[in-house]
Amino acid sequence: MWELVNRTPYLAERTWVQDAEGAKHYVVVVKATWLIKPDGSTELAEEKVEPLLLPKYRGEDGTSSLLYEGDLIAGKPGTDLYVNGSAHAPGGRPAPRVSVALRIGKLEKVLEVLGEQRFGRDLVGEVVPSTPLPFVQAPIIYEHAYGGFDATDPDPSKQKLFDANPVGTGHVAQRSTLVGQRAPSIGFPGHGWGTKGAAGFGAVCSYWTPRRQHAGTYDAKWVLERKPLLPADFDPRFHMCAPADQQFFPHLRGGEQVELVHMTPSGVLRFTIPKVYLAFRTRILGKHTEHRANLVTVVVEPDVPRVITVWHTSIPCHHHADYLEETRIRQLRYV
Repeated sequence: MWELVNRTPYLAERTWVQDAEGAKHYVVVVKATWLIKPDGSTELAEEKVEPLLLPKYRGEDGTSSLLYEGDLIAGKPGTDLYVNGSAHAPGGRPAPRVSVALRIGKLEKVLEVLGEQRFGRDLVGEVVPSTPLPFVQAPIIYEHAYGGFDATDPDPSKQKLFDANPVGTGHVAQRSTLVGQRAPSIGFPGHGWGTKGAAGFGAVCSYWTPRRQHAGTYDAKWVLERKPLLPADFDPRFHMCAPADQQFFPHLRGGEQVELVHMTPSGVLRFTIPKVYLAFRTRILGKHTEHRANLVTVVVEPDVPRVITVWHTSIPCHHHADYLEETRIRQLRYV
């Protein structure tokens, strides 16, 4: 009956998934939502984000950027850390450009955010972006970064797709069609638009590169030898949704300090990822199995400010999937 006896203050949910060879695994996720206090400590939020069975997009599914990836999935080989946030002009004074940064451990990732621009023509007729408008706050979303899908021509062979960010702007088959369109306003300092892939801190959709490249090869050999199983070259990193430079191997454990620069009105937000120890005891056909969880997802939302943490655990249950009885979850220690 798949009963969860949750003795923690966090939300929990369960499902089962199949691995690459078709074997079933029982999955339990625990999800916590924390408010970030001014001193960098955290406290549990009253408003909690539920574990997700499916991805949640910013707009229409599949045609907008990913807000949250689903939680009830196969295990991740590492921890995703991604940010849903905005750029804030220093001191609240309107500025045409702001540098924002994410720091954790050895990672320091910097993006440049410009005010809104539109493509137009200069005095000699060249298509160029306008001067960026000053802003106080601007969302850091892939829709405002370089990318896009130009389907203007009905001939698919003449259409153009930026597969690292199909929902972005500026990537077209004919530059003349840019006139009047929004210009990219998020990029990597010192690099041309799109030369380093999608510019952002947020989650990457499963059908974007480089994530899609881990899905494996679905060719005639797969159809003949493995369908409907996953391809032999399927890589579990496919389940990782953060940008590649925001994935951590081995898993984060909690206790790491995160710093965000110019993503809050105060200028700098520092906090420590909560450290939580969870224990699981699952009964199948009267037999108990003790297991532990990995911290697989950390979502930082500085405009609240809050941080969401997700732990994942699984055990094989292939022929006994119909005989799952209950899982008891308890917290061993919280620091």
